Amino acid sequence: ILRTMHTNSTEWQINNQIIILDTFPEDVQAIVQIWNANISNTLNTFNSHRKTVSEVEEIILERKKKSFGFFVAECDRKVIGFATYFQFRNGIGYAKTLEHTIFVSDKIQRYGVGKALMTTLLEDAKIKGFQSIFAGISSSNQCAVKFHVSLGFKTITELPRVGYKFDKWLDLTLMQKFLQTNKRSEV
Repeated sequence: ILRTMHTNSTEWQINNQIIILDTFPEDVQAIVQIWNANISNTLNTFNSHRKTVSEVEEIILERKKKSFGFFVAECDRKVIGFATYFQFRNGIGYAKTLEHTIFVSDKIQRYGVGKALMTTLLEDAKIKGFQSIFAGISSSNQCAVKFHVSLGFKTITELPRVGYKFDKWLDLTLMQKFLQTNKRSEV
């Protein structure tokens, strides 16, 4: 089986190249570890339910069935991050509007991994004709807000006290990026 390599790679540290690939079954265990580290240790997600291998396998299959992107970042053949998108809300009226998830290993922050993943993710969604993509970010995570601003996302609103984790209420910053330049897109 050939894996598709996406060309918007970037350099990590000195000689380690980051490559962005479509997700394959052998990536699931690493995705689970990265996702669960964020669930257990951060406010990057309001979810407190740890993912299982079977749950992540099902998520990947569902997203691929619907032609939604699901990508991993690899360095030295190790998965160091992942990103995926999915329909923003249920219903046919939202068919061209997305939301995304991105997580990078906590050991490899600020080396361009997130940017490489998001560049691929946004380009994939744009090519497939999606209109816009949302980011729901913990308002306490200003690094993530700034990161999304650098990618062209605009803050739409802040939703106060919509999440609860680690015994405290959390605010959500909702950000959006338009993927198509025309005002009206065919559905």
